[in-house]
Amino acid sequence: MRDAYGRAVLGCIAMCELGWALAFYFWPARALGLLGRGVIDPVICRQYPLYLASAALAYALAATNPRRYAGLILVCIVQRAVEVAAAALDLRTHAIWPAAFAWLAALEVIASVALFAALPPRARGERQESVLDPRDRGLVRLLRGFGGLEIFWFLASTIFVQLGSRLLNWTLADPYTTQQQGIALLVIGLASLCAASNVARYRTIVWVPIASQLIGIANSFNEIRLGSIGWGVAATQWTIESSLVVAFVYFSRRSLRASSVEAPRPAPVAVESG
Repeated sequence: MRDAYGRAVLGCIAMCELGWALAFYFWPARALGLLGRGVIDPVICRQYPLYLASAALAYALAATNPRRYAGLILVCIVQRAVEVAAAALDLRTHAIWPAAFAWLAALEVIASVALFAALPPRARGERQESVLDPRDRGLVRLLRGFGGLEIFWFLASTIFVQLGSRLLNWTLADPYTTQQQGIALLVIGLASLCAASNVARYRTIVWVPIASQLIGIANSFNEIRLGSIGWGVAATQWTIESSLVVAFVYFSRRSLRASSVEAPRPAPVAVESG
């Protein structure tokens, strides 16, 4: 019964995240209009939903087995808390309407309560220990490195925004949407770290960082068509993103192949009687 409830909650959140991502990508003016804002930076408005779609994938995967992927329920709760904190700051700086803050905060609180109720009993209090298989070390290192990088960019998009702007040589025009993009990056980063904490349990979640890079590669073609980036910038992005995809696929297949090899059984021990 609890598993069915968890699947329903996570499935609804995944669909909402995907719906919001599609609205932002294809109809940004209408999506921002609900928050009392207009389109300021079209490039950020197209980038943010791409990362949000990857977050939706994480929750869709978690919905397939809430008990197995309980760590992602915690990630989703963290996202809700950060969303409320960010909305409170946006209200203070008049970045969104008070009415928009009210319904956003109400939805996030309701979702958090529903998510907490979906947590399996073990995830609430008991600590789950895992022993790292030496064959998974390469994949774990990659997941940790990628997760840490995504959390760095979350901080550079929400707190140290000027630092992020300088590192990317990009003019900060729309702090609100940039902040929302950072929160989506936080979800991807935490999902990657969650997978690294127990590869045997969360192996499927590797598709979240892979999807984020594949979507980025596809979007670069669209940005070239729109003229927002040149071929040189696109080539750099493709090199980085495709290298990460290849690395994830390589280490995932290597880890999975090694785990599928049955360990040798110990020789029977003779027991003397009498």
